Amino acid sequence: MKNFDPKYNSIPKTEIHLHLEGAIRTQTIIDIARAHNLKLPAYEAAELDRHVKVYDQLRDLQAVLDAFAIFQNSIVSPEIVERIAWELFEDSARQNIKLFEVRFSPDWAFSGHNLDWDACLEGLLRAKARAEKEFDMAIGCIAITSRSMGADSCVKTVDWALRHRGQILGVDLADAERLYPLSDFVKPIQRAKEAGLKVTIHSGEDTPASYVIETIKHFKPDRIGHGIHSIEDMQAVEMIKERGITLEVNPWSNYLTNSVRTIEEHPLKKLFDLGVKVTINSDDPEVLETNLNNEYRIAHEILGMSLDDIAACNRNAYEASFIPEEEKKRVWENYFQ
Repeated sequence: MKNFDPKYNSIPKTEIHLHLEGAIRTQTIIDIARAHNLKLPAYEAAELDRHVKVYDQLRDLQAVLDAFAIFQNSIVSPEIVERIAWELFEDSARQNIKLFEVRFSPDWAFSGHNLDWDACLEGLLRAKARAEKEFDMAIGCIAITSRSMGADSCVKTVDWALRHRGQILGVDLADAERLYPLSDFVKPIQRAKEAGLKVTIHSGEDTPASYVIETIKHFKPDRIGHGIHSIEDMQAVEMIKERGITLEVNPWSNYLTNSVRTIEEHPLKKLFDLGVKVTINSDDPEVLETNLNNEYRIAHEILGMSLDDIAACNRNAYEASFIPEEEKKRVWENYFQ
């Protein structure tokens, strides 16, 4: 489903919800496996794609989360983190993405091979600096704490993010919202917010609107990842609007994870028409075989959003971006006005 139609590719874009761990090229996985003697189910890209990409709708979100083991095992060194990040920025630049935020879960991504978090961040930042210079992008980094790794991991991740304020702009609480109580994570996330980090929370992806309401009450987030099931309850919609919360929406991801039954039923445009600040993103572009151009195609050709509507979503992303004002304003004025 990757798309490079000039109709969409020529549009300057923003992307504020993308997971580094879900954006590793298949050939890169193979190169890493050969160099580091890692076992793969296949060593040809077309064959390995059958194991690392999701092409059809799965039964639930967990089935997609379970598909990430090969990606995690590929993150073998800080130098590989730098390569993966550089290739992601390169792929993003090909789509004319100018304001870009990448998020990653250090305790998940770097634990498979017991890597030093600081060294991995340095690799990511080297790729970031190079991409900002070569592609004239503004790039920001968000640290994810994964619910499934527990409260101690959340504390550890927040502590680390706070030590790297300036390089890490915000924290995100992600994965398996149904399985882990919010109360386990409120204190560390609140501490991050009070210390000046921005906060985004995965909520309402495959869970009902009541979860979004509880997320807002407990965390007072700046943004919500997905949030699409808020459409089921106007109380949730009004809370989002009243608090000025921006939704990071990922249409094709929501379809593949069975968070919406059909892509035609996706509520992106309905939320937009209700005045919710929505943005359009690709989530895990390599795992889900999508890109931002494809998400724009879906928004425009399937969901009925005009190109002006999509431009408004870009403005929402710009205004909600965690990237410092001076950095994001430069690319906005150069490419979006």
